[in-house]
Amino acid sequence: MKNYNRLLEYFQQLDFDLTIKKTTAENNNFDCTIMINDQPIYVQMKNEIRPATLAAMHQLVPHDPTILVAANYITPNAKALLKTQKINYIDSFGNAYLDFDQLKIYVEKGNAKPITNSSNAIFTPAGAKLLFELLQKPDSVNTTYRALAEQCGIALGSVSKIMTALGNEGFLVKLNNKNAQLIKKEELLERWIPLINEKVLPNYKLDTFQFAKTKQSDWESTDETIQWAGEPAAAYLTNYLNPEQFSLFTNLAKTEIITKTGFLPNKNGNITIYKPFWKSDTNAIKTVPPLLIYAQLMYEGSPRNIETAKLVYNEFLQPNL
Repeated sequence: MKNYNRLLEYFQQLDFDLTIKKTTAENNNFDCTIMINDQPIYVQMKNEIRPATLAAMHQLVPHDPTILVAANYITPNAKALLKTQKINYIDSFGNAYLDFDQLKIYVEKGNAKPITNSSNAIFTPAGAKLLFELLQKPDSVNTTYRALAEQCGIALGSVSKIMTALGNEGFLVKLNNKNAQLIKKEELLERWIPLINEKVLPNYKLDTFQFAKTKQSDWESTDETIQWAGEPAAAYLTNYLNPEQFSLFTNLAKTEIITKTGFLPNKNGNITIYKPFWKSDTNAIKTVPPLLIYAQLMYEGSPRNIETAKLVYNEFLQPNL
């Protein structure tokens, strides 16, 4: 009923006189089913939709007039993808693309904005760092807060606030007096992707570089004091992608990067270099953790990167989720 009432509020923003009814028909892949002009419509509800969100919504079928995606906020790029695939959508501001059998509506007001909750301690830069640890190692929810703070490089008080918020938001449940369990991990992952890319990585960016002494085709031979991320890391793990945009993480200073890798600073270069935001041994591992690789590929959003991201997800992430 909650999803249905929320959906009605979205339709009220359209200023069209529509007859919408709730039906008892159920489909486990969707959040609710409605009737519009006697046509059953299966609705998937989200708080926010980005291209990465769509890639993870496997129940969506292009050109299916019975499917509707509804969200508080849908990014412009996500709306463009939905329209390209002729998937119906509506948001809380009254933007809609509806191509049902007996109803055709397209409204683009263009000024909807994300709905944020500034009091939510989870989806903050500190929360993003803690989730990076918890999504990789769900059992670490039972680690001491002090150990989590040290591992993630955040304040002890922040860990306490975030863990409390995870419980309040239904992402963490108590099993007994000593142990808890992280749940709804796929939803956390979905919401973590824009968070880590927008609120954390920009603060750890060192500079943008270009290939110089090392040819782009020889990228794998670069000094081992770096960890590849994004496209090259995915290529290394899956042998499926030919990288075009490069990113990596290193603890090297900028002068050492130039000396050891042969890369040269260039604001228009295709190599973005970051400092690790987690405890990282760059001498031991060729790539950053698969979770971060997946997040970068999904956030970039091109079809080839999303396809590769799914390979990374299936092999490296799904067992923990």
